[in-house]
Amino acid sequence: APLAELPASSDPGEKADGRAPGGPSAPEEEEGPQQREGAQPPHPSSQWVPRDGSPSDGGLADATLATIEELARREARRRKRGKPLRQVLGAKYVIDELGEYVKKRVKVYVQYEGAAIDAVAPERRQRVAITLPDAWVDAPARKLKDTFLKTYNAAMKKKKKSSTQGCTAPEKNSVDDIITIEPTSALLAVPDSSHLTFTKRIIADDAVIGDTFRENDEIFVVTEADVREIDAQLEAIRRGLLDAEAEVHKHATLRDADAVLETFRTVSTADAIDPFQTHVILVGMRRAYMLPVEPGLTVADLKYFIHFKGGPEVYPIGSLDIALIEHFEINVLADDLTIEDVARRVHGDHCDYLGDPTVTKPAVPLWWGKRQQDPKYLLWIPSLHTDGSFKGPATAAEPDGASGTVDPKAAVAAAGSGGGGGDDSGCAIA
Repeated sequence: APLAELPASSDPGEKADGRAPGGPSAPEEEEGPQQREGAQPPHPSSQWVPRDGSPSDGGLADATLATIEELARREARRRKRGKPLRQVLGAKYVIDELGEYVKKRVKVYVQYEGAAIDAVAPERRQRVAITLPDAWVDAPARKLKDTFLKTYNAAMKKKKKSSTQGCTAPEKNSVDDIITIEPTSALLAVPDSSHLTFTKRIIADDAVIGDTFRENDEIFVVTEADVREIDAQLEAIRRGLLDAEAEVHKHATLRDADAVLETFRTVSTADAIDPFQTHVILVGMRRAYMLPVEPGLTVADLKYFIHFKGGPEVYPIGSLDIALIEHFEINVLADDLTIEDVARRVHGDHCDYLGDPTVTKPAVPLWWGKRQQDPKYLLWIPSLHTDGSFKGPATAAEPDGASGTVDPKAAVAAAGSGGGGGDDSGCAIA
């Protein structure tokens, strides 16, 4: 998924080449995040992290700040990807510090991190820059993998030897986790088209380097155990999302299209509002619906209303989230919550009178959004939403799409039509 645009991390410092003819330069170990100077990158603006009832709680791990920063760094690196290696190896010249034309040093970055970011201890991670010789344009990917693993395994043996000298028993157990990787049990991989941060596209050992990789590519080494872990994580997410969709069906009191649309009749004019009836203002995707509701209806019922109102093909049940905005956070609501539960959460315990027909009722504002669908695995990702999610109709003073806030008057005016303005834009709802 696209992240906020951040300055790219600097390349490792240039070193003397010193390579044998036809061989790569010595891999340059990339400095760790703790060594970088400057302010930490901000939270990517397009990364929604739903809380409070989100199906992601059981499938997708909450993104830590360190993970988000690493994703931002990777996005910056991705923007530095160049042309395919076949087009640049041996064919690109630059002017050096002496003003002479020399062949450009073409690099790729190879790293081991386990099955996902932070999947293994920091002592077992390594990222190096490898300068490729021109002769490798037709070499198999196995050559690149073996070069990295030779450097990686040497570093791991050195760490293990230096760490075991004089360490205590608990420290020795930690050191024992530092292991080498056999080339025969590992493959290269590159990021795939998925929005999931841990999935990768495996590269066969006999794939041709010049036709497979690009300049400044980010390449990963994965072991057989890592591949099994990636598959297990993907299957767990798939099961979790299916279970979450089953929860919607379980807690919905209305499932038939005719029954749903008959129950949820949108209010389009101010004089049609019954002040003694409980209402929900449902805001999202640049639309707003004002719905008279019964206190016992559930969040799942509202999902079915959006599902049938907007079209089952456009808004599948598994793609929908309904939320409250609390303390500047989008808090996704559980499907079993009733309108009365949500009203008490918004207005306090004095909403016990929701069932009293002689008392005027406050409206309950809710926001909804549609998840992004993963382009590779076709899953509805709980932590990513399409543009317009949780946003109401734009006001006359702003262009469409300029703001994520909701003008209550504009929301009520647009409630009947599902968007735009109306003749009753001056009405207000308690």
